[in-house]
Amino acid sequence: MDRPVLPPHELLHYSAAHKVLICTTCRYAVQPGGLTRHLKDIHHIYRGKRRPYLEYAGSMELKDPKEVTPPTPAQFPVPHLPIEWGWRCSAPGCDYMCVSDKRMETHWPATHGRKGSDDRDWTAAPLQTFFRGNMLRYFTKQCIGPTSVQGRQKFNIQAVSSSMDSLEAPCPQTIGEKYLLDPLDYSILEHYLSSTSISLMLDDDALQPVWIDLVPKIALNQPFLLHGILACTALHMAHLDPLKDKTYTLRALAHQETAIPLFRHATENPTVENCDALVIFAYLLTVYSFATDMDNVSSPLLMVDDRGSEWGEKQLALPQWLHFIRAGCVMLCDVWDAIEAGPAMVLAYAWEVHMEVAEVGDGKQPYLEFFLSVIPRDSSWSAEAISAYESAATKLAESFAYVDGQDVQTWLSTWNTIGVWPARLEDSYFALLAERHPGALILLAHYCLILKPLDDLWYFHGRPAKLLASIMRALDEKWHPFIRDAVKSVIG
Repeated sequence: MDRPVLPPHELLHYSAAHKVLICTTCRYAVQPGGLTRHLKDIHHIYRGKRRPYLEYAGSMELKDPKEVTPPTPAQFPVPHLPIEWGWRCSAPGCDYMCVSDKRMETHWPATHGRKGSDDRDWTAAPLQTFFRGNMLRYFTKQCIGPTSVQGRQKFNIQAVSSSMDSLEAPCPQTIGEKYLLDPLDYSILEHYLSSTSISLMLDDDALQPVWIDLVPKIALNQPFLLHGILACTALHMAHLDPLKDKTYTLRALAHQETAIPLFRHATENPTVENCDALVIFAYLLTVYSFATDMDNVSSPLLMVDDRGSEWGEKQLALPQWLHFIRAGCVMLCDVWDAIEAGPAMVLAYAWEVHMEVAEVGDGKQPYLEFFLSVIPRDSSWSAEAISAYESAATKLAESFAYVDGQDVQTWLSTWNTIGVWPARLEDSYFALLAERHPGALILLAHYCLILKPLDDLWYFHGRPAKLLASIMRALDEKWHPFIRDAVKSVIG
């Protein structure tokens, strides 16, 4: 299927901040004097039809490529430019960046006079470039600290790269043609590749290469994953452009309604072919759940309601995303070996990390002593409630100790942060939470401290603080001293 030529304002995106004209299908900036040749050679737009494009470009102030300055951290990533995972030199004053290991290895002796070491002399970073060819110059938002490419995380990044070699690297047009995407969906797909893929996690998250490089490749052959990508990205676009909120939100709903039945069927019939897509979709399900619930950020987070007015009076149940995080290993047990050996192995680690949390040792003790001090000395709590509370409190104390650990902090991902406590909880805790038991609410309030770093994510913004405020309203004032420090830290 030949994709129709886009009109000038859709094919050519003008970045006023940088004074460059970006081709939205080729995904790079066209040099000021090269537009005619670009339209002719790349898009086969010949003389009779080029005039509107040239007039559109002629109305823009464009900089010479040598004068274009890199974007500020707040401007990264630049829309419509692809994100590549590469390397940034760590030498003081050196801004050299590349996507090739060999180029970085060559750079060090040539520029710095000695052989470089990959564990201290360069760091992993998401890269973009405005131009191609002889004007290619990479830029990034910030580099990831040197320690973050050591140990297990570095091994996983390399392993993922190796395991992706056999996968086809699709361009937006390849996916668009296969799935017959209309112009709106095509623009949503491009937005995922240029922006949403890096917005799903924190700046220094170990899983950036997965969302930037791996996910589109797997989605090419897994329809439910593609629909999940488009659903989450449409919500991201609605968040960024309130004037088009209804258009993007309705399209997100349509994609999610298509994806869920396919996802459910796949979970009931996991195979070596779809297992990586199942793991990835579970993460997207978390994003979609939070993003569609932004107007209800005071909800209890670990539960969903029956659409009542105040969550303190609602019937509650486990949300779908949390159910999959808690039961994923069991649901996918027949293909787990394939997952751990495949390109989605770093995502599978989200389940493994919960096993390591229980091994934190004495680091949990200060937290546990505080949580146990909450239990009243009278008989107001039943023996069953105390048992459930003690179990949940122990797991939360272990979670705090694990997150505090400096040796794991560098590869604690966004997803591990969300699931580090609830994925390990027993059903008895959720029964307490459904009853609005004060002990369950107090623990949930302190869990907000673990979630606080995620507040910068567009689909999570404001949730920890508003959830704490809701807990304060639901909790009798006699229990407020036990959450005072959490409230001060999260709300201020």
